[in-house]
Amino acid sequence: MTSTRPSRPSGAGARRRAARPSPRRPVAVVAVVVAVVALALVAALAAGSGDDADTSSPAAGGDRPEAAAGIRVRGAALPPLPDDGRDPAVGRPLPAMSGTTLDGDRLTVPTRGRPAIVLFVAHWCPHCQAEVPLVQRWVDGGGLPAGVDLATVSTAVDPRRPNYPPGAWLTEEGWTAPVLTDDGDQAGARAAGVTAFPYFVAVDAAGDVIGRASGELSTAQLDDLAATLAREAS
Repeated sequence: MTSTRPSRPSGAGARRRAARPSPRRPVAVVAVVVAVVALALVAALAAGSGDDADTSSPAAGGDRPEAAAGIRVRGAALPPLPDDGRDPAVGRPLPAMSGTTLDGDRLTVPTRGRPAIVLFVAHWCPHCQAEVPLVQRWVDGGGLPAGVDLATVSTAVDPRRPNYPPGAWLTEEGWTAPVLTDDGDQAGARAAGVTAFPYFVAVDAAGDVIGRASGELSTAQLDDLAATLAREAS
C-alpha cells in the first residue's frame, strides 16, 4: 500500500521505504516554536521519510525475556510524525527512556549533554533489515562523530513474525550501538511518536528534538545528520 508524501527537493535520492507499526491511540499535537538553526536538518530528515508502507500490523511481544523489563519513560509523549514534513516535535524534549540493554547494562536515552541519534527498529520490518547493516557500515567507517551517541530501541516485537528474536538478529548484523527493548505496550515507540520503521530521532545536547524521519536513510543523509550533530557536540 502506498501513502502520499510531499515531493522531495532535488538530489534527495531514491524513494525511501518504511514499514508501518500497528495503530496506536492518538497523541495530542502541541504547537511549538521551530528554531531556525534546525530547519536544514528538518528538511534533510523529511527527505528521508518513507513512501511505501507495509500495513500489516505487528502484535505486542511482551512474553519474551528481552521485553520483560521494558522501558521506563519520563516526559510528555511527542506527537506522531505527520506526512507533510512539518514536524511539531522540533524543539520539544524527547522523553527520557530508561531500561536494560541487551548486554545487561542500564541505559537512559538520550544522555543529557550529548547529542544523539535514536533509531527505532522492528525485527520483522524488511526496511529495518536493510537499514541496520547500512548504518553499521557507516559507523564502522567513522561516520558517527565523536561526542555523538547512537542508541537503538527494538520495538513492535512479535515472536510470530520473521527475524525473531531481535537480539539475535542485531548480534548477527554486528550491531554495536546499545539496544533497549520496548515492552508489549511499546511505551518507548509511543513516546517518540513512531509512525513507521525504521524511525530516526535526532536530538541536541539538551535532549530536544531537532528532526525525525521514518524510512531508510542513505549514507549521504546520515552524513548530513552527523555533521549537524557534530556541531552540537563541539
